[in-house]
Amino acid sequence: MLQYYMILPVAAALLAAGCGGDGRSRVSGFVKHHGKPLKAGVISFIEVGAFAPSGGSAIQDGKYEVPAEAGLKPGKYSVSISAPENKSKAAMEEAMPGMPGPPPKETLPAKYNSKTELGAEVKAGAKNEFDFDLQ
Repeated sequence: MLQYYMILPVAAALLAAGCGGDGRSRVSGFVKHHGKPLKAGVISFIEVGAFAPSGGSAIQDGKYEVPAEAGLKPGKYSVSISAPENKSKAAMEEAMPGMPGPPPKETLPAKYNSKTELGAEVKAGAKNEFDFDLQ
């Protein structure tokens, strides 16, 4: 019986540290465009061989974070970064009532999103911080 009480705190500590979860990791980092923090955008991580994003986050003032609960499993990922043009109020008012109008124009080159050349490898137990400096 005494042994049970000795094991319980160790097991609880391991679970609290995330060792008993589903293997997902927190991923975070910083995105720059022409040396300045990317004001706003979206980052998506697509597991190599998959077609849909495995996880992602909004980018605000260059920073992004995918929390562990929604994090990524260990593996290699393609990374897509998108920064759609901010529609002005006048442009939104020009759209027909009830119609959203055309999608916003992408401000970053395709090599960072639709034809991404970016990648990252998420490792179990690692810090998993990925910074991107887009030119």
